[in-house]
Formats: sequence, structure tokens, C-alpha cells
Amino acid sequence: MADEPEKTPDDLLTEIRRTNLLLAKLIRTNTDWRLALRQGLMTGLGGVVGATVLVSLMLWLLQPLKRLDALKPVLENISRQLERANGK
Repeated sequence: MADEPEKTPDDLLTEIRRTNLLLAKLIRTNTDWRLALRQGLMTGLGGVVGATVLVSLMLWLLQPLKRLDALKPVLENISRQLERANGK
């Protein structure tokens, strides 16, 4: 920083104006209701789709294990709970 030449008042004023423009753009972007709505919808949709895929995958993977008599009651209980939770 010691190597930087000293700035004139005009240079500082130009830099302040540029910074103000960048801040105004940032504020405008963060307060745009359409952008906030789009982000909220995508977050909600992603959570719902992700949970549905995860529960479906778990049910699909547990189906072959139901044939084992020792695990059948436990796996049926887990499957019922997952299906009930997925239906809500």
C-alpha cells in the first residue's frame, strides 16, 4: 500500500461514485420481489422433489428385503411409515 501513488480528490470522488453505483445495483437486486419469489419457489420445489425421490428410492430398495422372513415385520413397518410420511 505504501507503493500506491497518492490519490487526488477527483480520483476519490470517481471511486466513491463507482462504489455508490455498485451498492445501488446490489440493493436493487436484493429487493426485487420477482427474484425473491423465484428463489423461494425453486427452494420449495427442490425440497419436495428431493424428499419424494429419496423416499421412493428407499421404498424401492427395501422391497426385495421383505422376502426375508426375519426382517419382514420390521421392513413392513418402515415401509408403512415412509409411505404415510410421503402421503402427508
